[in-house]
Amino acid sequence: MVTKQYDWKNGAIIGPHSKIKLEIIREYIYEYVQVRCSLPQQEKFRLSFVDGFSGAGSYECGTLGSPLVTLQALKAVSAEVNLRRKIEGFRPISFEFYMYFNDGCPDAIHALKSRVEAFLREHKEEKGGAQFWVKYCEGDFGRNLPMIAQLISASKVRNTLFNLDQYGHASVSEQHLRTALSLTRSSEVFLTFSIASFLAFISPTRRQNKRIFDGRISDISLHKHKKEWLAAVELVVFEEFQALANFVSPFSINNQNGWEYWLVHFANSFRARQVYNDILHRKKNSQAHVGRSGLQMLRYNSVEDATLYLFDANSRRGARDELLVDIPKFLKDCTPEASLSVASFFDRTYNQTPAHSDDFNSALLKSPEIEVVTATGGRRRKPQMIRRTDTIRLTPQRSFHFG
Repeated sequence: MVTKQYDWKNGAIIGPHSKIKLEIIREYIYEYVQVRCSLPQQEKFRLSFVDGFSGAGSYECGTLGSPLVTLQALKAVSAEVNLRRKIEGFRPISFEFYMYFNDGCPDAIHALKSRVEAFLREHKEEKGGAQFWVKYCEGDFGRNLPMIAQLISASKVRNTLFNLDQYGHASVSEQHLRTALSLTRSSEVFLTFSIASFLAFISPTRRQNKRIFDGRISDISLHKHKKEWLAAVELVVFEEFQALANFVSPFSINNQNGWEYWLVHFANSFRARQVYNDILHRKKNSQAHVGRSGLQMLRYNSVEDATLYLFDANSRRGARDELLVDIPKFLKDCTPEASLSVASFFDRTYNQTPAHSDDFNSALLKSPEIEVVTATGGRRRKPQMIRRTDTIRLTPQRSFHFG
């Protein structure tokens, strides 16, 4: 097994993949709270955040770790939401954040407590801000998860985010993920792991079935820079995890040292995946995907037909072209009526696409084979006006080339 134990006592060194992960999680939390707090009549928002491998809160270089990144993001976004509501004439939202920081290293927990308490003291002096409750858990995450789950259930918090950045792969089991994802009505998980460790633990038969070149996909040192290797591993990651949640993003962390680490996002709402995809496009080149860029992203005839999708401008152009073809075909194949509500369409398709939401909506209106109809029977003309209650359907008169 490949593992990496951080030396928190003497100062842990942050890796490039961890910097990318922290940026994505910071942006996701910011967007998550804004999406969840968009209703004018809303009065309260409560969130549980579980950091299963929290570390000491800071690295040797001074870069903040995930606990402090999360605390600062929650503080900033809650203040921004309430400032906007004040300007718009709405009552402020009461924010309550329940933080659970777990680590197996006593030195890490000791250092983390000091840093978090300093943050809380400073925050307390700013009257009217969000409320934070912090629980520290020392020891193995799997052994402490039942206790954490019980505390979250007792708090009756409906929104829960898990950040599980383990040292290798074996520290988080399938059962741990099932527990986390079923804990509340809206539970999501960020899982980071070393692909070398992951490949060492999955079925030998499955590794054998995904051979590339003259070797196995587990030969990471030989193939970690090659598109064919990334394609094979991405498919294995997706197959291994897809039964755990409705939406699983099997994208690797992209960096110049090769595709060695994966950051997988699990959610049961298409809206969560939609937000995640959009953030990856905003953070261009942070993650990598090999396959198709429209619908059914992992269904391609050969690796030569697949593209390297880096969530940048070039990738988006390819996605827009593919979506114009894929969406009409999907409607024709999936339902006899050749029509779906926008919500149902997204629910059926977002698990199999890296596309940006703007590209989705644009394709729905630009395709000559598709029309988007409102609840009152009108036609949508602008992508930003599309609503989940609208209906997507094939047009009565389709083009000559439509199959």
